[in-house]
Amino acid sequence: MNLQTICEDTYTRLRKTFVFPVVEKTWAKEQSAVLTDMKSREEEVVLCGDGRCDSPGYSAKYCTYTFLDVQSQKVVDFKVVSCTQVSSSNTMEIRGFKEALTTIEGNGVKVSTISTDRHPQIVRNEEKCHEFDPWHVAKGVSKKLAAAAKRRECEGLGEWIPSIINHFWWSAQTCGGDAEVLKEKWVSVIHHVTNRHDWPGNRHYHCCAHEPLDETSQRSKLWLQPGSEGHQALVKTVKDKRLVKDLGHLTKCIHTTSLEVYHSMYLKYLPKRTHFGYDVMIHASMLAALDHNNNANGTVMFTYFHVSVFEQAVYQDGESVGEPKFKISWSKVHKRFRARPVAVQKDYGYMKAMVADVLSSVSDSNQGVDMRETQTHIMAPQDRLPRSQIIVQTQQFSRFK
Repeated sequence: MNLQTICEDTYTRLRKTFVFPVVEKTWAKEQSAVLTDMKSREEEVVLCGDGRCDSPGYSAKYCTYTFLDVQSQKVVDFKVVSCTQVSSSNTMEIRGFKEALTTIEGNGVKVSTISTDRHPQIVRNEEKCHEFDPWHVAKGVSKKLAAAAKRRECEGLGEWIPSIINHFWWSAQTCGGDAEVLKEKWVSVIHHVTNRHDWPGNRHYHCCAHEPLDETSQRSKLWLQPGSEGHQALVKTVKDKRLVKDLGHLTKCIHTTSLEVYHSMYLKYLPKRTHFGYDVMIHASMLAALDHNNNANGTVMFTYFHVSVFEQAVYQDGESVGEPKFKISWSKVHKRFRARPVAVQKDYGYMKAMVADVLSSVSDSNQGVDMRETQTHIMAPQDRLPRSQIIVQTQQFSRFK
């Protein structure tokens, strides 16, 4: 098309000279406001953290570890760790965890509890009150039960998996912060699936909390036979040593689902299939954090995956004015339609101030690229010149400089 535009070097230079400083300035202001709010609270500060690698698999080049404040649902801090900074890519997450936590506490924030996934290095090195995300634990239990249910001798176990996972969530939410109560409630599921609803020997939980089942319900249930292959597989999974040990980190039932939602939005700024440099990883992470924080302060929150996420939209006119909006969507996992809340449109007003700062820095800057002098030969279309004349003009321009 013979359409001239800026080259890659010019684009990179403009971005580094004018855009990146504005992004850093805006994020520093936002982070300072979040930290100030956290320091002013009387109650304990609870954080949830998780790491995100830039590529799938075990050969990631960067790992971004992010801490999110549970109360305000805002990003507090993040650290981008390169594989060249550590001995192996497996240790990037623990390094990002330590550096981000040090920065937060260095600003005067007293962190009492941290909720993460079941990363073994973080468990061994963290001395604070450390909670696990129940969703990650429930996901692991569901995978083990699903694998066992595929065996022919474990017929009938697959039908119980949704109820077993619901029982796990109920046990974590109703334990009252007592690890022993949580363990007894969780292990009781091995009795319920065999149509046994009371048992001796426990200190706190001796019978099922549901109402007595009528004769019709008992006949319709696909009870497991005690001692059968399916029941033995369930007992092995429920009483797994690591799982029972980790139940002590689920007593407060602190979720990291909001952080998972943030990482999903993060892909808009840093897709995993595209390679980026270290400076772009940092500044794009700042943009993602600004996007999340400026849309995480809704007054009416709806619950999704057991956690409040965004403000729910309401009807503005018609017969349903003021009522919350929902949409029908198909669930590939559960194989049925579901009603999901509709979130309000995101607000990108904060970007207008950033654009104004960029333009102001261009007009007021005494260094970098002078846009008025270079506009003619960078952006505007020109007639094509012979190669010899282009070489002569380039040499004359070099001597002039």
